Amino acid sequence: MIKFTDVSFGFPQKDLYNEICFEIVAGDHAALIGSNGTGKSTLIDMIIHTDEYLYDGKIEKDEAVRIGYIPQFVKHETEDISAFDFLAKPFVELQQKSEAICAEMENAEDMDEVYGRYQKVLDEMDAIDAYNYDSNIRKELAIAGMTALEDTSVKKISGGEFKLLAIIKSMLLKPQLLIMDEPDVFLDFENIIGLSKLINNYEGTIIAISHNRLLLSQCFNKILHLENMELQEFPGTFAEYNQAMLETKVQMAEQATKDAEWIAVQEKLIEKIRAEATYIDNPAKGRQLKARVSYLERLQARQCKNPFIENHGYDFTFPEVERPEDFDPENAPVVISVKDYALSFDRELLKNVSFDIKAGEKVAIVGANGTGKSSMLKDIYESMKSDADRIGYYTQIFDDDPEQLSGGERNIKQLRALCESDAEILFLDEPSSHLDTYAQIALEKAIKEYKGTVLMVTHDFYTVANCADRILLLENGTVREQSGRAYRKSIYKKYFESDIFEAERIRVEREVRINALLRDGKWKEAKNVL
Repeated sequence: MIKFTDVSFGFPQKDLYNEICFEIVAGDHAALIGSNGTGKSTLIDMIIHTDEYLYDGKIEKDEAVRIGYIPQFVKHETEDISAFDFLAKPFVELQQKSEAICAEMENAEDMDEVYGRYQKVLDEMDAIDAYNYDSNIRKELAIAGMTALEDTSVKKISGGEFKLLAIIKSMLLKPQLLIMDEPDVFLDFENIIGLSKLINNYEGTIIAISHNRLLLSQCFNKILHLENMELQEFPGTFAEYNQAMLETKVQMAEQATKDAEWIAVQEKLIEKIRAEATYIDNPAKGRQLKARVSYLERLQARQCKNPFIENHGYDFTFPEVERPEDFDPENAPVVISVKDYALSFDRELLKNVSFDIKAGEKVAIVGANGTGKSSMLKDIYESMKSDADRIGYYTQIFDDDPEQLSGGERNIKQLRALCESDAEILFLDEPSSHLDTYAQIALEKAIKEYKGTVLMVTHDFYTVANCADRILLLENGTVREQSGRAYRKSIYKKYFESDIFEAERIRVEREVRINALLRDGKWKEAKNVL
């Protein structure tokens, strides 16, 4: 279907790929992962618009393959039609086109030409199962958990809900290859669950850029890891790939230790030969010294790092906040107080919302798309920002970007700015969006270690489960409070048969522990942790 062989490409300001190779075959559900700014979005654009790029190497693409594409940002439909009619529109248009051509046949002078067009439309309809679009639409809405929106105008649904509708629409058109660029961005938790079910039920081939750990753990059977201009293809799940990388890292550390010991032996031998050559004028000694030096250089060159298992350098540390030695979290002062808050746009979203947040608390605002989470967070920040030296605000909305950074790189830039501030209270609006998994883990570590107060909006279940002491759940126009533990248990009971958070926690802790042991040169102990 798609095959890259020794493909190299870059822009004037940055090289992206160095002789990368991979293949996508029918049935693959491939996740494209890698650090922020490595060129993942450019790679999928090369697959779609191959002829627009000048590259070295070879790209083979079956031109008969129908490709569907879902970008990071989907333009919201402005026509006042129901969600069902929005999904049905391309099928209805095809049927109308078929009927119009049939009408032409009654008076056609060139019947062969008209029949050719008619047959082409019939082939299109067969390819997308257009005759059964009604039941297919309802089936996909049910899989995604969106049946209740069937008759709702698309103008009235949230941006996240509309993005999931756009994904359903693309899947209904049955492209043989569906390409998605961070399809989870800005989806609420329930819609991410719906997306995971849609991906797992999709019979075609998928390439998806994703940093979402829930999707990565549940949905894909092939991993394409782009890092440091190279690409590694792994036929298996994300968990299997992660385990393989840890094993490789430990093996390399073991080999590096043995290489270092052997190199030390060779260095001593070279010094001995060099000393002998200084006192003895013997051409054979000179040739022996040259050969040994050349051999040593080859050994040292072999010690280069694997581009896929290097440490990625994310180390966020939020500002130091002074607390008295007798600080008691239970009796800490209230630093954020909301009383009878209300929010309306074209309709009333929230009313009579009240809550307090104590110093040092980590509180997550969660809820469905369109319930007013980000707006409420911004309003609270605006009401307090006169005390700007104490407060930091992270926004998911970007100004113009003269540096042409990726979404993840822009987010990291914002986080580093917060780390350099003096903030004692942090307002974070979707802080893990666009971040690669290594950056997400570093962010969660920074939030947990921060002694200040955090109020954040997030749809990332792992961030909530790892960091939140308390949950503010926005539903039915008001706020319901839960402990972090109670919220986590309710999510498991509703959506999962096993404790996926615990599995992810164990995976991350094992990886962190192995990395720490390897930094201390303890590869034998690291081997026992695998």
